[in-house]
Amino acid sequence: MDELKSKEFILEFFNDSKVSESTGILTISEVPKNFEDFLGKKSPYCLVFDLNKHSRVKDSELIMQGSYFLLAIRDYLANKGQTSLLKINVKPNLFEINQYPKLKQVKVLELIPYGLGLIHEFSFLSTYQYLNDKKQSSKRFLVKDNKLLDLDLSKFKTQEGNKEDIPPADLTKSYLVAKGALDNTVSKEITPIKSILKTKLDKELQRIKHHYLKQVKEKDEEVETCERKINLLQSKLRHTFYDRDISILNMNIRESKVRLESLKKKGYQKRLKTEEQFHITDEVEKHALSIKNGLINATIFYYPVYSLKTSLKGKKSLMRYDPVLNKVF
Repeated sequence: MDELKSKEFILEFFNDSKVSESTGILTISEVPKNFEDFLGKKSPYCLVFDLNKHSRVKDSELIMQGSYFLLAIRDYLANKGQTSLLKINVKPNLFEINQYPKLKQVKVLELIPYGLGLIHEFSFLSTYQYLNDKKQSSKRFLVKDNKLLDLDLSKFKTQEGNKEDIPPADLTKSYLVAKGALDNTVSKEITPIKSILKTKLDKELQRIKHHYLKQVKEKDEEVETCERKINLLQSKLRHTFYDRDISILNMNIRESKVRLESLKKKGYQKRLKTEEQFHITDEVEKHALSIKNGLINATIFYYPVYSLKTSLKGKKSLMRYDPVLNKVF
């Protein structure tokens, strides 16, 4: 696996962790504890893709073909989701093969076992959480030769396979194909959910903004009322001659000034803005959509593929036949 594919695989695997990259060093932190326990090392992990850099960066993990860290991820995937091995029992029918359009002018003389066909199946569980709601959905993807396969395998009879029947399997590339398909499917599934959340959030934000706009307006009016009251009292004072009335007016003026000063000192506009921002942030977090995708199971299906010994006008040749895909090539 080249550097680009390795990095893509790692980024997909640590999709829910914190990832940063600087000067060619990939730093992975906030890794799930079960993976840390499986690896036997706590995060953060410093990953490098160059041998020279590995020698210079302390406690770094060198990522290259067959490196320990990549193998650990593969083993973790194999242990996290049960990896199954199933053999597909297919018995090619020479008559049916001869009806294949590509073989109309050709006579099939013999079926010769050629090798194995491999299909990888990945099952995922997606969990969506938002507000007080939680939804789960499972999805399965078939991958053959690093391409998605649209095929119903339930029509075939299968039996438990023998790991000695097939060569050691590297599911990395197939997993990336399936994970890409999962991401596309999830993206389509959450579109209506995100639309609903946006509508609800917009409504709540409008409510908050209206509330605090009203609060600021009320406080502004209170300041203006207090200032008008002081001006009125001071005007009355200038036209008052009795000591008792002067004393009462002065007292009222002092109380109003204290009230006015108190309002200004509290910085109500700043305080209300801070409160408003707090409630906005709270609502944004409440209406956030949390998505978690987990691998439930990986299955390797295998079955025999054949060479077809054919004859066309006496000229013999070989063709390949995949009995599961019912494809001649």
